[in-house]
Amino acid sequence: MIQIKIRDREFSYDMKALAQAFYPEQKCVVQEEAGWEKYDGYHILWEMDGVRQYEETIAAPYSKNEVKRQVYDFLCRNSGKTLPWGILTGIRPAKIPFHMLAEGRPEDEIFNILCEEYRCSPQKARLALDVAKKEYSLTAGIHHGNSVNIYIGIPFCPSICAYCSFSSYPVRQYEEKVDAYLDALEREIAYAGEAIRGKTLQTVYIGGGTPTSLRGEQFARLLGMVDRYLPMEQVREYTVEMGRPDSATEEKFRCMKAYGVSRISINPQSMKQHTLELLGRRHTVDDVRRVFALAREYGFDNINMDIIVGLPEETLEDLRVTLEEVHRLEPDSITVHTLVIKRASRMGIAYRERGEPMLEEDVRIPAMQLEAEAFCRKHGYGPYYMYRQKNKAYTTRNTNQENVAYARPGKECLYNIFMMEELETILALGSGGSSKYVFPGENRMERVENVKSVEDYISRIDEMIRRKESWS
Repeated sequence: MIQIKIRDREFSYDMKALAQAFYPEQKCVVQEEAGWEKYDGYHILWEMDGVRQYEETIAAPYSKNEVKRQVYDFLCRNSGKTLPWGILTGIRPAKIPFHMLAEGRPEDEIFNILCEEYRCSPQKARLALDVAKKEYSLTAGIHHGNSVNIYIGIPFCPSICAYCSFSSYPVRQYEEKVDAYLDALEREIAYAGEAIRGKTLQTVYIGGGTPTSLRGEQFARLLGMVDRYLPMEQVREYTVEMGRPDSATEEKFRCMKAYGVSRISINPQSMKQHTLELLGRRHTVDDVRRVFALAREYGFDNINMDIIVGLPEETLEDLRVTLEEVHRLEPDSITVHTLVIKRASRMGIAYRERGEPMLEEDVRIPAMQLEAEAFCRKHGYGPYYMYRQKNKAYTTRNTNQENVAYARPGKECLYNIFMMEELETILALGSGGSSKYVFPGENRMERVENVKSVEDYISRIDEMIRRKESWS
């Protein structure tokens, strides 16, 4: 067990995140010590299994990054290893170079700052800088203060994947509630249409869950509501996640074309059939190929495909096969996710019950991420968006928990950039929606959450609307 004692809790999150990154199999407790105000600076005492490992007073005036660097350097010496992302413990590593680009700093200076001040490896510094450059080029000149984006959540799936911890529900078990859910959602979409009057609606993103798990007439009703209540003539990008190939039909493709959907996702996660069966995905590798070909036949020219590295029983060679199979289909973008087993997922519960919360595959993840990045870059897909998942003690040995999207030029997803870099307001509708109200001139953002439960969302829809009205 790791125990970190500090003068105050100002940097407690960062201290714990660094500890878990270096020692993911250890529990970590951070506590504030009374009476340490006597120290002229930031005093830290680090113990492991009751044995003092490190004690230091960082002289005032100190910064958060200076404290993190000193602790990081100690941990490198103590553990004999380094972290690819250095002292970066947040989920948005591209935000730092993005803002430096906006300040007009040269690329070589930014790269050196990431390597030297933030202790990033050259490979990760280059990745973060390349993402930031693409984000900056795509968003320069946009008046973010008068723009808004809408996310619509459909919390139903054909089945629930073993790794999933989202608020998703099997559509067959919820058949009797879907129409009531759409009734409530229609009210929230109608409210949103009124609330954004005078603003520019940049993007609409329908996700989930799996929106296409709805029956044909329900799916058509959903897209019809969007068209009826929102100023879709303004929209630069309209995305629908198909996600699961077993939810795709020609009827739904026709419906999406009729309503102007411009971008879709068809997500295999893996092109290894055994893996799909382990995950509880009820489609085949051939289904992925068939549905992708059908999407092209219907004229969709911006198709994303998600894959996951670190899946159970998969090797580096399995990943290479998946990458090659996906490339043969020629998608317009590829998003590479890292598997992190969340406690609420079916897989997480099963591993805890067996006393095996960490997968052997964890140790393969860094090599898989490098393989995926090299493959995508080689085949003309540039990184344009990324985020890191928070470290979870006792869930993974891998601390490099990044998700990176690669796209061919002109096929990047603007919604993802606006949402991740918090450049513009995201109005999130549906159960589990998390709205982000961005105030660019004030350098602040406010969150407004919808309830996660389908039943609660239906019965409390008036409350969900009132929560947003105070920020409109």
